Amino acid sequence: MAKTLVVDDDPAAEAMFSGAGDNEFVFARSDDEAIDILTSRDDLDIAIVAIDSETISGMDLFLRLDAKDARLPRIALSSQPDINLLRRSLKEGASDFLVKPVPPGELSETLARVYQVCERRRNSWKNETELSAIRREIEIASEIQRRILPRRFPAIDGVDVFARTLPAKDMGGDFYDLFVLPDGQVGLVIADVSGKGIPAAFFMAVARTLIRATAFHEPGPGPCLEQVNRLLCRHDVPGMFVSVFYGVLDKTTWRMAYANGGHPLPLLVRPGDGAAARRVSALEGGRGTLLGIDEEQTYEEGDLTLAPGDGVYFYTDGLTEAFNAEHKAFDEARLVAALGGQGAASPSDLAGAVSQALAEFVGEAPQHDDITSLVIKRVE
Repeated sequence: MAKTLVVDDDPAAEAMFSGAGDNEFVFARSDDEAIDILTSRDDLDIAIVAIDSETISGMDLFLRLDAKDARLPRIALSSQPDINLLRRSLKEGASDFLVKPVPPGELSETLARVYQVCERRRNSWKNETELSAIRREIEIASEIQRRILPRRFPAIDGVDVFARTLPAKDMGGDFYDLFVLPDGQVGLVIADVSGKGIPAAFFMAVARTLIRATAFHEPGPGPCLEQVNRLLCRHDVPGMFVSVFYGVLDKTTWRMAYANGGHPLPLLVRPGDGAAARRVSALEGGRGTLLGIDEEQTYEEGDLTLAPGDGVYFYTDGLTEAFNAEHKAFDEARLVAALGGQGAASPSDLAGAVSQALAEFVGEAPQHDDITSLVIKRVE
């Protein structure tokens, strides 16, 4: 049953509309009376508006309303079948039209037709509003996630750092971190949560918090990952796991101990002699299984010593598994080639060289996974 406002100064209007089935009518005999009703009630479904009255302003009446009230579907009502007048009313926003005298059957059919249309429109507006609200919440959550990741790193003598992440969706599961431990050593983390989007982002926040908190009382990379793994397993989130590479750099000796939880091995980038290309090789040792699968998993440690000019390029597999239009992967060989250019390079230069090589390779192909890199270099 439609609740309909009839705006018409014709004294016979009320009697003419009273026999239209179960429909409910409210009558207004002037523009001001119609405005009062439209702005004070929110239960009206349709408005029937006289368009050839000397005192009713027709479709122009709705120009006096705000956007919300002006959304009410309206039917043009004319005393004669003036095609030009009806056509103009349709252009001005009328959904349908009626010509007096209006038979009860025609009125009921017209109201039912317009009501169905306006119901679909209302549902569309509701969906748009809900989607807009959800989109806004995602934008806020995405901004919070971006702020979780370090924008600035602590100043560390002799160490230059650069990091970059590019989510495949608004929110991603990759993360990186760098923090100074209580004994002055430097913790370095890069990780990749299974999946993408909001679920991965939530699990990412949990994993990052656990790693950072655990590292401050368990600085050894292997024991740290073992404890974090146990905690993640006990969370028992089905289908969610995380690959992690965690290194601890001792600046007094420039030794970096590390443990690997199923993550791509970082690449050691050493300067060549003179104009020779940089030497690039994967770190060895410290292998282990993804975190969040087996509570009893242990993580062995590896280590290396950074010489002056040495850099380490940490990355997630979204980089090497990025595909071009021919569905060929960027792969580690192309990554090594991008890092092995001429001369000295800062961490941002190394990351930039990789990004450029990746962009040239991928072209216009869509991104399917998060891409993250963390680069450090000993600069003394």
